[in-house]
Amino acid sequence: MAFVHLSIDDANQEFKTKERRFNYTTPTSFLELINFYEKLLGEKQGAIVDSIARLERGLATMRDTTDKVDILKEKLELTMQNVKVEEEKTDELIVIVNKEKEEADKEQAIAQKQEEETNVIANEAQRQMAEANKSLEAAIPAMEAAE
Repeated sequence: MAFVHLSIDDANQEFKTKERRFNYTTPTSFLELINFYEKLLGEKQGAIVDSIARLERGLATMRDTTDKVDILKEKLELTMQNVKVEEEKTDELIVIVNKEKEEADKEQAIAQKQEEETNVIANEAQRQMAEANKSLEAAIPAMEAAE
């Protein structure tokens, strides 16, 4: 507070040199100055208290967020372990499926070969049947005539 009073005294001296007039600090203006200083001090303290409260809320939020992130990290680690186990199972299943596919492909090739052979035999049987039907058609008039 003494600094404020001394700065006013310096300001009065400066006013005297510039304006060539005297300015006095009276008890009333000094009391107003003190009241203004107290009001300003209260506002600044209130702003500081508000800033402290805001900072504490922010820190609490950061702590909560950090806790939640830690929990999520733990869950992620567990999930990643489960994914790894499932990945290994899937790899094993893929190996089994590939083996079965190879066997199925071999069987398919054999079946295809058998189908081709069967088609050849069926075509031959069809041809022989057609020949037999021709012979039968030719023989039917002779058989009817013989009856």
